[in-house]
Amino acid sequence: MSKRIFIDGNINSELCIIATDGQEINYFDYSDELIASKKNNIYLGIVSRVEPSLQAAFIDFGSEKKAFLPFDEIHPSYFKIPHNEKIIETDKDKDKDKTTNETDEKQNKKHFLSFYRKYKIQDVIKKDQVLLIQIVKEERGTKGAAITTFISLPGRYSVLLPNNSSNGGVSKKIANPLDRKRLKKLHDGFNLPDGMSIIIRTNAISAEDEDIIADFNYLRKLWTKIREETLKSKAPKLISELDTPIIKVARDLNQRSVDEIIFSDLKTMKEYKKLESEFSVNKNKKITHYKEKLPLFESYGIKNPINSLSEENIYMKSGGYLVINPTEALTSVDINSGRSTSEKNIEITALNTNLEACDEIFKQVQLRNIAGLIVIDFIDMSINGNNNKVERKIKELFYKDRARVQLTKISQFGLMEISRQRIGQSIYETFFKKCECCNGNGLRKTKSIIIHNIITLIKNLNSLDKTKEYEINIDKSFFGENKIEIIKRIKSLKLKFDVKFIEIEENLIHKIFEIDQKIVELINNKSKENIIKNTTPENNSEKSYRRKIKKKIVEDIT
Repeated sequence: MSKRIFIDGNINSELCIIATDGQEINYFDYSDELIASKKNNIYLGIVSRVEPSLQAAFIDFGSEKKAFLPFDEIHPSYFKIPHNEKIIETDKDKDKDKTTNETDEKQNKKHFLSFYRKYKIQDVIKKDQVLLIQIVKEERGTKGAAITTFISLPGRYSVLLPNNSSNGGVSKKIANPLDRKRLKKLHDGFNLPDGMSIIIRTNAISAEDEDIIADFNYLRKLWTKIREETLKSKAPKLISELDTPIIKVARDLNQRSVDEIIFSDLKTMKEYKKLESEFSVNKNKKITHYKEKLPLFESYGIKNPINSLSEENIYMKSGGYLVINPTEALTSVDINSGRSTSEKNIEITALNTNLEACDEIFKQVQLRNIAGLIVIDFIDMSINGNNNKVERKIKELFYKDRARVQLTKISQFGLMEISRQRIGQSIYETFFKKCECCNGNGLRKTKSIIIHNIITLIKNLNSLDKTKEYEINIDKSFFGENKIEIIKRIKSLKLKFDVKFIEIEENLIHKIFEIDQKIVELINNKSKENIIKNTTPENNSEKSYRRKIKKKIVEDIT
């Protein structure tokens, strides 16, 4: 089956990217002017506040929320330390360099860190100081972005660390000694300047040396461009975007197995070709411009997954299905056999359904970009060997994941936990927002609890100074259906004031009833007064007795 990448839309407005294997979608990305990812972007920021209690600084980089910068993520070159201490340390380093060899590298790193860890953040970082920062985690809810000053520039086959010399080398995931030897030799030939390092990525195994060198040259040029832009910019300002949808296609998706890349927009295609020439020497992909009037995806029989990705139930070919439920703390995935009853016994049915579910779970995690804690509830299997087969299948699939992943074994309750690194916004954050009516929990109050709340409000009005009449706005349709019940309950209270219901048709959004806010504040204040009045004072006799005993013991000792 042919593998294609479809890119529909314009880079300046809406862009939808789908990668397919035949008719099966295995990658999806969407962006527009309102949905733009900030992850990995590089900004010139200003220190707005230094917080000694957190040993961190808050950085203004042009967003509403200030970014959080821990002390450990600040490069020592930004430290405002006395000049004479710098000279003394430099002289020490020069003396040590004369006798230094490769075996002493770890000791030098420890010495380097211990020197700078002598300081507190309030001593070396000052307010209004300008820093070059990179977004590590995007803003979420009330939390600001997490950032670092240790810049990393990802390429197709390598990652350049322009101001970090301690983390370079060949990726630890590359286990083959011959591959490691070849890539290490290539790594050593890059002749990096002091303070800079590079990591060779796992997908460099199948790449030619020319392509890896071209990738490295692209990253060097990119870093030079970032430095030049930084020197002529005034903070706060965006310096470089490293994770735009087109860059991700050229860098991460354009594998050798891809047969064709199809664009609906000519300008976007030209931008991609320019990027492709910088990333790689070999141009072996068929890049075409789609010119027909029928929409791009429909003409190739591909269903746009934007709407289907929000569905809870995912049905599999065997008749089984998954139920995916995202929550605040985790994402739960429940596997059900459904109509899958073709096997000889329950154990084989459970095993085959679980193995099929593994493929679908990995696909959904990639498409929805689910991160954090993922809990999978597999169908119970009584044979341990079957559990091992499912665990191996999951590990093989997630080994291909670009995000860092940790997996547990299947527990006695049939549960497996997966911790997955957040590498971007999930579709739940990108395409959806909480329902204002139910606050995202999918539950609405029944009429009995709403009537109970109305009667409770009226009872609270009794505690206020006597007024002839109170007005309550109420939804017209709800009041029409439940008027008799509400009036009956109010009469049973035997009130000395009147309650007037004003029926509202459209103005009450997401509410059934409401009262003037000033009256609500009066009720709250009256409630606080009653709480203070009815609170009994604490009995401190036991504490005073203990103090007397302690005092007596001290006198006896002295």
